[in-house]
Amino acid sequence: MSAIQPISTAGAPAPTGPFNQAVRRGKLIFTAGQAGRNRETGEMGDAADQTNWAMRNIGAILEAAGASLADIVKVTLFVKEGVDTGPINDAYKAFFEVLPARSLVFVSRLKGPEMMIEIEAVAVVE
Repeated sequence: MSAIQPISTAGAPAPTGPFNQAVRRGKLIFTAGQAGRNRETGEMGDAADQTNWAMRNIGAILEAAGASLADIVKVTLFVKEGVDTGPINDAYKAFFEVLPARSLVFVSRLKGPEMMIEIEAVAVVE
């Protein structure tokens, strides 16, 4: 068995707690949940903006691990209750040629009052 390798990049927000942006074990890469925050301005925007930023953050993390969004096989979206998923789905679909398996879970709250979405992903690299 291969050891767990932490993945870190300045291309995505630094962790706000005791965890890595992602870890890799063998061919599998697991990202931590990514908020939809513009890492340069700190802005969050609407649900579509947050989806775009979360996916860009995941893309930067995967790139640091030698992978890409095309290597994602499973995504989990945590969406604040009451948020319209239409704009989220529209923004999300634009990142994939082949849609991965996905779960969407409504949650009562996320970190910060303006946070509407958090996304985590699992990728497989050959």
